[in-house]
Amino acid sequence: MKARSESPKTVGRAGRMTAKGREIVASLTEAIEVERAGIPLESRFTVRTVIVPNDPKTYDADAVRATREKIGVSQPIFAQLLGVSATLVRAWEQGQRVPAPWARRLLDEVNGNPRHWREMLRKAS
Repeated sequence: MKARSESPKTVGRAGRMTAKGREIVASLTEAIEVERAGIPLESRFTVRTVIVPNDPKTYDADAVRATREKIGVSQPIFAQLLGVSATLVRAWEQGQRVPAPWARRLLDEVNGNPRHWREMLRKAS
């Protein structure tokens, strides 16, 4: 039997890697080396600490309707402002569906500054 050499698949991947792929691999390799050497990451890389906002509030049918009414628009207009369908807004307000976390975050924004959302509307002339 022949001795098994390195898989052609593995060798081929490195040869087909894009310039950006090689750059990413080199950066990750450097990060691993820095970590293993015990060097503080901040001394070699940009390190940012961020505070993530709390989870969005929970919205039932009444809360969604109250949010829409704060800016005084119909379901279709509200849907257009949020970037969703009027059918979805109707389902939220009838309790058939519950807003997803991203939608609840957006509803929080509307409730936080309803005036801003009203100002986004232009009167038709």
